[in-house]
Amino acid sequence: MEDEASRNYSRKLLAYSLIINILFAFIACYAMWHWQNLRVQINRLSDSYRKLEQELNLTRTQMEYYKKQAEYYSSLISSGAATTGIIGHASIPIVAVRAIQKGFTIQYEGVVMTVDVELREGKGRILVNTIPKIGIDVQTSVVTAVKVAENITGISLGKTDVVLTIKASREVNIVDGPSAGGAITVALIAAIRGEKINKTVYMTGTINNDGSIGPVGGVAEKALAAAANGSKVFLVPKGQSRIVIYVPRESHPFPGLTIIRYEKKIVSLQDYLRKAGYSIVVKEVGSIKDAYAEFTG
Repeated sequence: MEDEASRNYSRKLLAYSLIINILFAFIACYAMWHWQNLRVQINRLSDSYRKLEQELNLTRTQMEYYKKQAEYYSSLISSGAATTGIIGHASIPIVAVRAIQKGFTIQYEGVVMTVDVELREGKGRILVNTIPKIGIDVQTSVVTAVKVAENITGISLGKTDVVLTIKASREVNIVDGPSAGGAITVALIAAIRGEKINKTVYMTGTINNDGSIGPVGGVAEKALAAAANGSKVFLVPKGQSRIVIYVPRESHPFPGLTIIRYEKKIVSLQDYLRKAGYSIVVKEVGSIKDAYAEFTG
């Protein structure tokens, strides 16, 4: 009887032990599944934060540019002092950034386009065309570019129509039109003077009323696009030859859990391009005169 009772007790103990082990295994599996989902969510949040910060930087630079233009806007009317119009033409490559929607996130990519500037006898009008349809806002930049070009050359465009045609290889939505202002101004001056532009020089930077080159966003994306398109020299505004990149760092707080965080790192733009496989010289320019010398020297 005692042996039978002992066996029954052992069976019960084994059964209880088996149930407890199954329960613990279930809890462990659930915990691992939960941690895996948590890791995915954390990684997504980290990536979304990085993209959002990049988008805010782009927006901030544009807002600062438009703020500077606001007080000057009423005076941005071509002078009527000219007695006759002039005829001229120039073409220049420009770089911009387009937004790409991927799932629930937005990524940015550099885009290379061409701007043709044509000067015709007219009434001081500014006409902007895009081929094909391009979502880019350059109207304010072109008006400012005309005033700066007049100041630099000493020639009034009051009797000249400025026809600007922006060409791209496909329809694209650009998120930072003002950053092409510096390059457009270079093309305008070249058209007025009848000088040639070096097509291996690329530039990003806004144009301010005093002829200075203002800061922009998306410098790394634009530089990569320019380099891939054959640029040998890339001009950036003062202080923007060093860029912020985001380096992924993995951490493992628990077994089976991997968290990826993106850490900011400041690097030389020229080194960044070199590591990407491009041999290109990056130069800072503070004024349109400095930029023009690079394009025509």
